[in-house]
Amino acid sequence: MSTRLDAPRTSHLSHDQLERLRQLLLNEYNTQQARAVELQDPVDLEPDLAEVLLARCNDAMVEIDAALARIAAGSSGLCLSCQSAIPYERLEIVPAADRCVICQADRDRDFR
Repeated sequence: MSTRLDAPRTSHLSHDQLERLRQLLLNEYNTQQARAVELQDPVDLEPDLAEVLLARCNDAMVEIDAALARIAAGSSGLCLSCQSAIPYERLEIVPAADRCVICQADRDRDFR
C-alpha cells in the first residue's frame, strides 16, 4: 500500500506582490551589505560595538537570502512553523518574515 505525501503548499501571493517583496529584499540586502563594508574598518566606533553591528548585518543578509530562496521556490509567504499564509501586509513591513505573527510570538517567547 503506497502512501501519498501531501504536496508542498505554494505561495498565496500574486506575481506583483512577490516581485515587490523581492525588490524590497534586494534593496535591504544592498543596504546591509554597504553597512557591513563600513563596519569592517570603523573610524568612530568601539571595536566591540562594530563587531556586534557587523554580526547583525550578516544575520540580516542570511535572513534575506533565505527569503529570496523562498520566493524562488514558490513558498514565500507561508509560515515555516504552521504553514498558514502570512498576510502580505506583514511581509511588506518585514519582507524576510518566515513565520506568522502567532508563531513568531511563540518563538520569541521561547527565546526569552
